[in-house]
Amino acid sequence: MNTTYFAELSQQLTARGMPDQEVAATVADLSGYLAESGSPDAREEFGAPDAFADRLTRSDRGERPGAADETWKWTSDIYTDRLLLNQYGAEGWEVEGIDFAGRFVCRRSPGAAMRWEYRRESTQGLKDREELTAELAPDGWELCGRWLYMAYFKRPLAASDGPAATLTTTPAPPARHVFFSAKYRGLIAVFAVSVILLVLGIGFDVIDLDRPVVYCAILAAAAMGGLAGWYGVKRDITRGAQSPHRPKAITEP
Repeated sequence: MNTTYFAELSQQLTARGMPDQEVAATVADLSGYLAESGSPDAREEFGAPDAFADRLTRSDRGERPGAADETWKWTSDIYTDRLLLNQYGAEGWEVEGIDFAGRFVCRRSPGAAMRWEYRRESTQGLKDREELTAELAPDGWELCGRWLYMAYFKRPLAASDGPAATLTTTPAPPARHVFFSAKYRGLIAVFAVSVILLVLGIGFDVIDLDRPVVYCAILAAAAMGGLAGWYGVKRDITRGAQSPHRPKAITEP
């Protein structure tokens, strides 16, 4: 069923002028996202293929940034995203979406910029996301991007601060595009050390892969580690876990 859906989506994207290579990459990314999200039905997750193709190609036909507009793409981990979104939102950066690399796509118009605030919510499937969007809309919140189980919403601070939300001057665009918290870097370090120890153990014959019990134990440990990591990330997203420390990149000039 999902194969038919993605085939139809490919046709719809091609009909709207998207290059074949980009169509293939888009469909591959969406297929991977669907597998990671655990949703069994692509139509339920993304909506009708023609309407979804319209949303995916809208930026190619819609309003383009003006000559003076600033654009900036950046990414972070789940422990610092809200902190950074609101920090840079206060500097006038408006999130227009999240690309398939997981980067926030932002725009700012010097001289006409306003402050923005952001929030992140956990959602499961298209229906849940639409209900949440409708629930938050009366307070001025607008869906501005989604990634895996997360939906991001924005609203101008003018909704609560009035004219004070307008910026008369704006800081220079950040030089950084990647921000990782100490917690995230620690998790990556633990994973890297584990892989290095495994490789060294095999290389120095400490671990004998010719023994079936050892081979099976390694596979089982890898599977359990992957599941534990997936569960931990999903739990942190649901709980809204946040790093107690600012990412290193923020404090650097």
